[in-house]
Amino acid sequence: MKKLFSSRLSVFVLSILTCLALSGCGLSSSGDAGQETDASSPEQGEIGPDAQQGTDSDAGREAGQTDQSGAEQDPSGDQSGALQSQTAIDVQRGKRIEDQTFEVNLRPLGQVIFSAYEPDTSENNFADVVFLIEKDGQALMQLPGTTEDNVGLEVFNQVEAVSFTDYNNDGYDDIIIIVSYDLGAGPQAARPHSLIRYYKGTASDGFIFEKDMSENASGALTEITIETARSFISGKRADLPDEAEAAGGPGGNESGTELAPWQQAYLKYLSEESVPDAQSGYTLIRISDDGIPQIAEIGADMATGARIVHYAGGRVHVTQLNRLNFTYIPGGNMLCNSEGNMDYYYDLVFRLEEGEFNLIASGYYGAEDNSNIQFDDQGDPIYIYEWEGAPVSEQEYQKELSRVYDFSKAQGYEYEDLLSVEELKKTIEQYVQ
Repeated sequence: MKKLFSSRLSVFVLSILTCLALSGCGLSSSGDAGQETDASSPEQGEIGPDAQQGTDSDAGREAGQTDQSGAEQDPSGDQSGALQSQTAIDVQRGKRIEDQTFEVNLRPLGQVIFSAYEPDTSENNFADVVFLIEKDGQALMQLPGTTEDNVGLEVFNQVEAVSFTDYNNDGYDDIIIIVSYDLGAGPQAARPHSLIRYYKGTASDGFIFEKDMSENASGALTEITIETARSFISGKRADLPDEAEAAGGPGGNESGTELAPWQQAYLKYLSEESVPDAQSGYTLIRISDDGIPQIAEIGADMATGARIVHYAGGRVHVTQLNRLNFTYIPGGNMLCNSEGNMDYYYDLVFRLEEGEFNLIASGYYGAEDNSNIQFDDQGDPIYIYEWEGAPVSEQEYQKELSRVYDFSKAQGYEYEDLLSVEELKKTIEQYVQ
């Protein structure tokens, strides 16, 4: 019995070895091995002789831009921006666009190849352009498309410009791309128009497609170039080449001067969103150090309170304050909302950072029982103080508040100097940085 089992086992093992050998021969002769991904193909990994070279400076990294016009995007693209494996970027793409492929130093990736590929339209005429980040002959990642399947509603025309720059000043390089498309139908068919894509670089070696900002810029700008795409983010004025267009066209004032994006955004906000009847008036203040003022809306009563309107990231932001009293440090990006009543008071300190007013410190003080206020020997009310949620003495409270907010540099607003909404609009139109 043992001898028979041993013989059958030998035959079984021999059969397995024979099958493996035959399978290996079959794979070798058929040539199917090694086709997991296109990322290792010579076309994708090599740098073409016509590829333009970038440098670590902004000027060098933008050497490849063709500086035409254009910007927009479709909504639902992958916004994870995370580093993708080679198998994850086995995408359909056409021929590489050599004049929009660059060797560039991108922080934190280092020296890489930014490659643009024409769409593969063999299955769908609305397939979109593909952008890959490549290094050492391999594709590191694909930039998220404007749609999940990278198929849009318009026909791809060309990549007009690419700019590598840290537009949000966070230490990681970002990418601005202008792509033009042909409308597929209607009276505008086959007439190209340009759209902007903003890609924010991150510490995780990925790029996030900033959909909202891209759509806002594409819809707001009348002249789309790398320069105007940048100015849209910064809020600074971009000069238009055609003064006649600026004089009567969108974004112009009565004198024919093109308004900066922040001016246009504020005017739109005042016309469409602000409620003048609820305000005592308006004034411009200078909290930030970027040359763009903020609007202070002063409510008609304490319940309405004050609101700070500021421009950042291509759009208007509104911060509601408690009641009406606040001070700010001009150019210091700091604001303190100090208010209260009925023997209950507070100091809320905000810092303007990364385009938002963030609460960085808070303190509260008042009577333990405002229906039965106690007084000290000097006749002053006895208050209980709390800083950042912990009980402190009055001296400790003032020390902590002074540590985060320098009242010696602060200023407020003058109630008698408030403007009407129409007066503020005119002030914004004539504002000179």
